[in-house]
Amino acid sequence: MAALLVAVVLCRVAAAQDWAAIYESHASPDPRRLNNLPDGFEINETLNGSIPLTIVPSWDIFLGFSDKKKYIKGRMSIATIYPEEAAVFVTNPENMVDVLNFGSGSGDINVMSSLKIWDPKSGKTATTVSKTYVGEFSQSNFPYNLSCYPFDVKTVRFQIGLQKPCGIFYRLNLGCAGEGARQVRTWEDGTVRTCAWPVNSSYVGFDWEEFRCELHNNATLDCEMTGTRKWSTLLQTYLWPSIVYGLMGFQAFALGVKLAMPRVATTMLALLSLTSLRNQVIALLPGSGSTSWMEEYFLIAISFMFLNLVGHAASFHLDAIGRHHTQKMVNKFNLWAMLCFFILVVTARLHVRNCPVIEPAVTLTMTLLMILVTLSVLIFLVWYHRSAFREAGRQLTHQMEEVLQKGPSGHQPHPDNV
Repeated sequence: MAALLVAVVLCRVAAAQDWAAIYESHASPDPRRLNNLPDGFEINETLNGSIPLTIVPSWDIFLGFSDKKKYIKGRMSIATIYPEEAAVFVTNPENMVDVLNFGSGSGDINVMSSLKIWDPKSGKTATTVSKTYVGEFSQSNFPYNLSCYPFDVKTVRFQIGLQKPCGIFYRLNLGCAGEGARQVRTWEDGTVRTCAWPVNSSYVGFDWEEFRCELHNNATLDCEMTGTRKWSTLLQTYLWPSIVYGLMGFQAFALGVKLAMPRVATTMLALLSLTSLRNQVIALLPGSGSTSWMEEYFLIAISFMFLNLVGHAASFHLDAIGRHHTQKMVNKFNLWAMLCFFILVVTARLHVRNCPVIEPAVTLTMTLLMILVTLSVLIFLVWYHRSAFREAGRQLTHQMEEVLQKGPSGHQPHPDNV
C-alpha cells in the first residue's frame, strides 16, 4: 500500500513538472519560433545559424525602366556557395536564397547546374549553384522621389534574403568576386561587408554607376545602383517642342490688332499643343507622389497661355474704344514683359527644388539674371509708352469732370437752376 502511494505521488510530481515545462515554453517561447513557424512546430536549432551560404550577386543586363510602375527590368545572377552539411535540412539550399523585390514570377527564375569546388580552409568540397532572375524588380517599397524630373538621380535597390525560418541554421556571407570586383568595407574578422562591381554604361535612359552590395545582417543582403537620368533626350522630345509652342503663344501679340482671328487661333494652338505634351508626360509618371518639375513647368506654361488670351481680349477692347496708345502698350507688355516673367517663374521653381544634376549656383544665377531682365523690360516699356499713361490720365480726368458736372444726384443740372 505504501509503495502504491509513493508511486502515485511520483506520477503527480512528474505530471506537474511536465505541465510546468509546457506552460513555461508557451509563456516565453523562442521569438524565432514565434515569428517563423506555426504553433506546435519546432526545428532542431543545434546548428544555431552556423552554416554559411556565400552569395556572389551580379547585375548582367538592362532591359527596361518605368517611372510610372516604379520598376527596373533586367537580369540579375546570384551564385550560392555552400558546404556539404548545408544540405542536411534542405535538399537545395540555393533555393532558400531569394531576391525579395523580384516581381515577375517564378517563371522567370532559372537555376543552373551545380558545380563541385574545393574549399582549402575547411578541407572539404563545396557546391556552387547559379540562379538567374530575368524580369521586373519593384522599387515601390523604397523612396522614389520625382520632384526634379527630368533633372534627377535614381537609386534602384535589390534585397536578397533567406526565406524564413532558414536563418535558424543558415547565415549569409558576401562573396566579392568577378571582373572588376573591389572590397569597399570588411568586418573585424576580415570577411567582406561591402563589395562593388563596375557598370560604367548608359542604359535605359540613365548613366549608371557601380553595382554595390552590403551585408546588412546574417539573413539580408542589400544591393543598389545609382544612375543619372539622360535628360537631353527628354529635352528633345518634350521640353524643346513646348518652348516652341510657348513662343508661338507670346509672338501672337506681334500681329496687328485687326487680325483678331489669327492672334487668338495662334494662342489656342499653342495652348492645345502644350496640353497634349503635358498629357504625354503624365502618362510616363506615377499618379501619386510629389509633383515633378516638368509637370509644374507645363502647368505654368498653360496658365500663361490663358493669360495671353486675357491679354488679347483687353487689347481688342482698348482698340474698340479708341485708346490706341494703351492698346499698343498692352501688346508690348504681353509680348515681352510676360515672356520674361514666365522664364523667371520657371527658373525660380527649378532653383527651389535644388536638383542634384544642376548646380544651385547655375539656377541662382539664371534667376537673378531674369529678375534684372524683367525689371529692365518693365522700366523700358513704361518709359517708351509714356504717351499711353498720358492718354489714361486724360481719360480719367474727363470721367471725373463728367461726374462733377452731373452733381451728387448723378443727373445733369437744369439750366434754370444754375
